Amino acid sequence: MDLIPIPGAEIYYVPHFLQPEEATELFNTLLSSAWERRTGSFGHAVPRDEAYYGEPGTHYTYSQREYKPLPWTPELLSLKAQVEKATPVAAYANLRLPMLGNNAVLCNLYRNGNDSVGLYADAEPEMGPVIASVSLGADRLFLLKRKGGTVAFSQTIR
Repeated sequence: MDLIPIPGAEIYYVPHFLQPEEATELFNTLLSSAWERRTGSFGHAVPRDEAYYGEPGTHYTYSQREYKPLPWTPELLSLKAQVEKATPVAAYANLRLPMLGNNAVLCNLYRNGNDSVGLYADAEPEMGPVIASVSLGADRLFLLKRKGGTVAFSQTIR
């Protein structure tokens, strides 16, 4: 695991978090999820499909859309456990918080190069101060920018 300190944040990066066979199997399983194409703030379809899973009552509101969690699947519970095991204690200790588990996951499916959205802020209070991101499928650029717009981190995720 690599620690990538950036001003105001810490990134714990694990290249190849899942073995290729495991990642492919999980990706193929998730393709049969209850995907939904939602409408954005301006009445247009969001150019990605979404599926939200989590603990009962972990409602999430983003861009004036409310997400109510679907029940965890065995595959997502397994991934949740792996992510929680890999999350270093320092991720919480540096914030003076107890080690908490993840209570939900928002899955995003970008079907092809035409599906995309702008930058994520992950600033909703429901998210908490520590988030995890797992990428499956095609290689993509994982880019973090500061609120001022300057690049803080850029890595091609495989």
